[in-house]
Amino acid sequence: MIARLICKPSITVCIVTRIVLATTAIFAIACESVDQKVAGTPTKTITVAAQCKDGPDCGAPGNSCYVAVCTSGQCAAKLAVDGTPCDDGDICNGADKCAAGTCVAGETALVCDDKDTCTVDSCSSKVGCVFNEFGSKCEDNEPCTDDTCVKNACKNVKNDTNGCDDGDDCTVGDKCTAGKCKAGTGKVCDDNNLCTTDSCDGELGCIGKNNTALCTDNNACTKGDECLDGECRVGKSAVACDDGNACTDDSCDKVKGCVNGAQAGGKPCSDGDACTDTDTCKSGKCVAGSPLACNDSDLCTDDACNKTKGCTHSANTVKCEDGDVCSEGDACATGKCVAGKAKNCDDANVCSVDSCDPKMGCQLAASASPCDDLNPCSVGDGCKDKACVAGGGKPDCDDKNPCTDDACDPKSGCTHTNNTAGCDDKDAKTSGDVCALGLCAGKLASDPTPTCAAYCQAVNLACGTTGTNAQYATIGECTSWCEDLAMFAPGKAADKAGNTIGCRTYHATVAKVDPVAAAAHCPHAGKTGGNVCGTWCENYCAVALMNCNAALSYKNMGDCMSTCNKAPVNSTVADSSGYSVQCMIVQGGLSFNDPTLCMSLSVTDGGVGKCKAPPQPKTEKVGTSNFAFVPANLQIGVGDSVEFKLEGFHNALEVDQATWNADGVSAKTGGFLVEFGGAAKVVKFSAAGTYYYVCEPHVASSKMKGKVTVK
Repeated sequence: MIARLICKPSITVCIVTRIVLATTAIFAIACESVDQKVAGTPTKTITVAAQCKDGPDCGAPGNSCYVAVCTSGQCAAKLAVDGTPCDDGDICNGADKCAAGTCVAGETALVCDDKDTCTVDSCSSKVGCVFNEFGSKCEDNEPCTDDTCVKNACKNVKNDTNGCDDGDDCTVGDKCTAGKCKAGTGKVCDDNNLCTTDSCDGELGCIGKNNTALCTDNNACTKGDECLDGECRVGKSAVACDDGNACTDDSCDKVKGCVNGAQAGGKPCSDGDACTDTDTCKSGKCVAGSPLACNDSDLCTDDACNKTKGCTHSANTVKCEDGDVCSEGDACATGKCVAGKAKNCDDANVCSVDSCDPKMGCQLAASASPCDDLNPCSVGDGCKDKACVAGGGKPDCDDKNPCTDDACDPKSGCTHTNNTAGCDDKDAKTSGDVCALGLCAGKLASDPTPTCAAYCQAVNLACGTTGTNAQYATIGECTSWCEDLAMFAPGKAADKAGNTIGCRTYHATVAKVDPVAAAAHCPHAGKTGGNVCGTWCENYCAVALMNCNAALSYKNMGDCMSTCNKAPVNSTVADSSGYSVQCMIVQGGLSFNDPTLCMSLSVTDGGVGKCKAPPQPKTEKVGTSNFAFVPANLQIGVGDSVEFKLEGFHNALEVDQATWNADGVSAKTGGFLVEFGGAAKVVKFSAAGTYYYVCEPHVASSKMKGKVTVK
């Protein structure tokens, strides 16, 4: 489409005419006449004849806003009437008009719209309206379509014959398919350099990045070649061409690599069999020599040959003779003849000194030491001429008990026969004291208000201050417990039950009768009441509520009794440790002076503090497998045991740490020993520490050893 401008200068009004010829549109535009704006004196812009008769004789003024006039035969210019059409040189600003001699732009701009969206409409100040085809309006930015605009409509027609580029530099052979640009095949980025890692970037295309890959410098005698700065550099080490064959000469050729040529025969070598000797080279191979002699002439070793280790000398346990007649049952152990049990030279005579000479055997010398002629009624017996002779002294059979008659029997020794003599039991509250069953006892006077002083005197006299029946070590301890620590209620002298002083005094009196009575009644007279002078829980709650309730927080006696019933009862009625209600009673009294002991009264599973149940001992197991103890390292607690169940050809011998570190077999004094034979043996460990042990035949060859850590 072509736009043409037709200008008619003499016409002051623009008329747009459209002429269509075939497919070409011609636009004719009648434009404003082009008048020059004149500045300065109007007469200077007018060309006139020297003389004139009227206006036409004068030429047109150079400024259309002036008109020529003839005045008195002379040409002159005067202002045109305002509103006279003119032309300011810009077609696009509408119909221009004169005003005071100046051409002023029109009020309405020229409208250039052909109503066709397929053209770009504009106005040129010189030529007027211009209508150009709009080439980019219908562009879809797809190289695989032909884009046109015809009569207000876009057309985008697929064209698969067009060439295209998908914008990715990593594809080649892109082509149009169904109106779209499809990627071709991937670009091959290989610069044939092993020392660069090739890749493709969608924007940059093929790129090669230096790497440190392994490579080859084409020298067969170097190894460890690697890439650096995009080049293959020589490796840092040479190829090892030693083929391990002493019968070849080893070298390296840059092209062939390792060359291993046969040596001349006769050179010493090793055929890999430790049981052959004087091996030599022949035709590049090592030929076995004579068999290795492995006899060490030791009765205590079994000699053999191992192809890897060579001669082996395994310890055996055959009988042997160590050359000392003072030992019996000598046998081999750890490759040596070990002395058996010491020969028994005891002649059962205390009047002979028994010894053994390694060469002469048992020796019996006379002794002058004290002896016993087996007569308990003689004192100062002594040896003479290997015989025991009776002494001249007599034994002291006085047991300081007025209730027994003392004598001496040649067979049984001192005898103490009970009598019924009068006596004094040292108790001011009793009267009519007489001996009965070896004890002095009287009748207790009536005492309606039992006191701690009377009770403590009675219990210590009846039950003693030491031994199994003792309840208190001293009168002071008893008095403190009775009056302060437990604060027993007085009760009555006749009380046989209940947590009172009277009950305890009654049972202490009964305990005086004989040892059998003491064993039965002393616990009732003691701190815990023996579940007779007050039940276990009555005694527990008495001390708990009095000394420890701030820590235990019992609501009342009933709450305490209910909780106490959950605690176990120990068979030892005066128990002061371990998880038992008896322990809690004892510690509860002591907490009067030491509040920290109150924690021991907490009735929890297993107990706490002083009244905590001791851990139960356990038994771990150690076995053997593939010449090793399993487990080789074991941790246990004090009091635990280890059951050793070993294979028949292993034993376990305790040694000290230095011997263990040196793989030695010197037994530790007092240490344990698990013998050969496979029988299980249990070893108890009662002290903390580390216990080291070894297998005697195999500690040196197989490092067969273990240890037990006791914490």
